[in-house]
Amino acid sequence: MTRTKAREIAYSVIFSNNFNPVDSVKQAILDALDGQPIKEDELNFVESLISGVIKNKEVLQDIIERNLVDYSIDRVMLTDLTALMLAGFELKYTNTPTKVILNEAINIVKKYSSDKSSAFVNSVLNKVSKEIRNE
Repeated sequence: MTRTKAREIAYSVIFSNNFNPVDSVKQAILDALDGQPIKEDELNFVESLISGVIKNKEVLQDIIERNLVDYSIDRVMLTDLTALMLAGFELKYTNTPTKVILNEAINIVKKYSSDKSSAFVNSVLNKVSKEIRNE
């Protein structure tokens, strides 16, 4: 499984968690995979992303909200907010290169959100990355 696919699985579980909170992150991943095989290290990576976003939800929302222009976080579409939270987690808590994180988030919203979402997410994440990583 590629890291891109792993992030998509994490995105789908985090998004679903807003409606149906998961009891077991590992089981939610396996359910999302619908029988597709996954290696232990891939499972650990996806699990760390999901658990990290859930655990740090308030911190991540605060960072995102500070970087919204003329917007409140309540107005952000959940599909976009989920991508922002996932990318925000990686920016703050991992060593993944910024460019990779931003590209992955933009590609996720291109696939799962509206036509205008990629520009919005890109704009917010550029600001978030400057705040978190001074880049």
